[in-house]
Amino acid sequence: AFGDVLKGVLAVCIGRWLFTLMPESTMLSPYLAVYLAAIFAIIGHLKPLYFGFKGGKGVLVAGGTILAIPFLAVIFLACLLPTGMVSLGSVTMAALYPVLTILYGVFRGYSAADLTVCTIGSVIMAAMVIYMHRSNIKRIREGKEYRFGKKHQK
Repeated sequence: AFGDVLKGVLAVCIGRWLFTLMPESTMLSPYLAVYLAAIFAIIGHLKPLYFGFKGGKGVLVAGGTILAIPFLAVIFLACLLPTGMVSLGSVTMAALYPVLTILYGVFRGYSAADLTVCTIGSVIMAAMVIYMHRSNIKRIREGKEYRFGKKHQK
């Protein structure tokens, strides 16, 4: 788990560092490199070449890339603790990520271009996590989803 989170953090740090190497005359948003690095780190986790393109659900990698918004961890825990469903916390956190990104960008006074890049990047990341949890969402609706700390019932 720690390695997956670290993978996301490192991808964002490397993306941010690579952007600093670009000429100052570039008209690209500095957030573009960060979101591209995050998105490709998640894709690499979802479909790893060395495991025959079969990977995990990308939540820990996505979590590592979005550590800049600690409030998402609070949302995750607010869903996990009363229900015991990790997947519900993950999906809720992913769904709220674009909303909180927009609010944060407006609060910080991001330019329209930067806010657009951040919004699109966060929507793509959230969509990937939610899509990978479609079977969990189905089980939640049916009342059959695994609850942390409880034995599976057949």
